Amino acid sequence: MPQGPPATAGARTSPTPAHPRLALHSLSTASWPIERDLELYAELGVGRAALFVDKLVDVDAVELVRDAGIEVSQVCCPGVTISDPARWTGDRSRLLDVLDVAVALGATCLGTTTGPSGALDWDEAAGALGSALAPVAEAAAGHDVVLAIEQTLPVRVEIGFVHSLRDSVELAERFGLGVIMESNYCFKERALAATVRAAGARITRVQVSDLVPPSTVVPDRAVPGDGVVPLASLVRLVLDAGYTGPFELEMLGPRIEAEGYESACRRGVAALSEILTDAGA
Repeated sequence: MPQGPPATAGARTSPTPAHPRLALHSLSTASWPIERDLELYAELGVGRAALFVDKLVDVDAVELVRDAGIEVSQVCCPGVTISDPARWTGDRSRLLDVLDVAVALGATCLGTTTGPSGALDWDEAAGALGSALAPVAEAAAGHDVVLAIEQTLPVRVEIGFVHSLRDSVELAERFGLGVIMESNYCFKERALAATVRAAGARITRVQVSDLVPPSTVVPDRAVPGDGVVPLASLVRLVLDAGYTGPFELEMLGPRIEAEGYESACRRGVAALSEILTDAGA
């Protein structure tokens, strides 16, 4: 099993343009400013990006992204504190502000996690989530934007209570939401193929990275091809189910930091582009 980047990982080459359905997530360059992100997208021939809202707080950031000609796959941000209804008004206001940014950038997806559930049991939390997000989902639909939820790992209960793709799809269907499929978290999930087929168009975004076990930190993503996630099979699975959206390369954690953003992203873009091309995406 591969244990990290090859010795030539840092070598600079002249890349061919990234696959048109590839979007590079700005969390893959977590500590960089948006200006350096945009430079890297140009260097790697990347025409799409998914943007975390913290990269867009500068008043000029939206204009910089527009001027760069980048197609924005989604704008994402933290979710609502569903365990505390007293905070919903403020959390909704924040999400609506992010929606405005997404609309300004032409993004058709607003991504978020499901938020902490506190002492609520799962079903109580599900009902609270639907109530908390309903005004935001309605406002997003008015702009032809899908509000989509993303599963989280069970150890990250401070940001979400939904830990499987199957449960994400169930809640999305119940409340008229979209789903962000995080392949790094669901690739070993029971009956994954059936879940993907049943989800249909509810899956609005697919996120891609790899995993090198043993892993004892969170997050601990790896460059596609370095680990054990069967990405080629997953890509074919969602394509066969009718998925027509982008594939977001989202890599973060100590492996990416140690290798360096530019090298990791260069290898990741090349590897995912090859997977998408081979799959006929």
